[in-house]
Amino acid sequence: MNVDKKGSLVVVGTGITVSGQMTLITESLLKTADIVLSVVTQSALINLQMINSNVVCLRHLYEQGKSRALTYQKMTQRIVDEVKAGKKVVAAFYGHPGVFVNPSHEAIKQLKEEGYNAEMLPGISAEDCLVADLGLDPAHYGCQSYEATQFLLRQYTLDPHMMQIIWQIGSIADFTHNKHRTAHPGLTQLRNELLKYFSPEHTIIVYEASTIPIAAPRIEYLELKDLAAVIPKPITTLVIPSKGLPDFDMKSMAELDLTPALFEQKLFG
Repeated sequence: MNVDKKGSLVVVGTGITVSGQMTLITESLLKTADIVLSVVTQSALINLQMINSNVVCLRHLYEQGKSRALTYQKMTQRIVDEVKAGKKVVAAFYGHPGVFVNPSHEAIKQLKEEGYNAEMLPGISAEDCLVADLGLDPAHYGCQSYEATQFLLRQYTLDPHMMQIIWQIGSIADFTHNKHRTAHPGLTQLRNELLKYFSPEHTIIVYEASTIPIAAPRIEYLELKDLAAVIPKPITTLVIPSKGLPDFDMKSMAELDLTPALFEQKLFG
């Protein structure tokens, strides 16, 4: 890496809530940055401006009806240009900066290829909030996670014994920035696909993490058959709890000198 190049990039996450979810390292980097390029909520933007006076919001690059792919390209280019201008840049994104964020990954990739210092620090994501709010440990049953449109348009194999997390069910097959979308026909298709694996009465959870510390998250329990009646936001997540653990693989048990009873004893005491 060419360390003679003065510009640098650190990509950080501001967490899901307006304040309180940034790490100490992230806050320290924000304070000392030459410029902070942000893609966060309006409330979070105000919080960033209290930390660093040179904050530029890139949300204006979203335009009604414009392809999100084009918007992401413009965000990436702005980040890269500021680094190449010799600045110590911090790019701050809502939630975790590497989860459902294209410009963060692309800017780091481009800058590293040209010899600049570029890195990403972790942040609190919607999935972290989901685990805490719903009390569901993804390690207990296992977990499969998909973006809703990808799930419907590709031939995935779903394991109903695992917890399923399907992201952005309010933006199915929507490839533009559309603030006024009211119809969600993709939910019917999603429900029909899930009915191949779960009964109509299987409990599902509609979830949205809280973005304000004093507000409660959206947590709605309903039956799978009623999914098409849900009114989602672009950020709405669908959680399908496991049907239960599958049977033991007795061949693997024997190879490890275990029995189901002994396994349960060692696991739970």
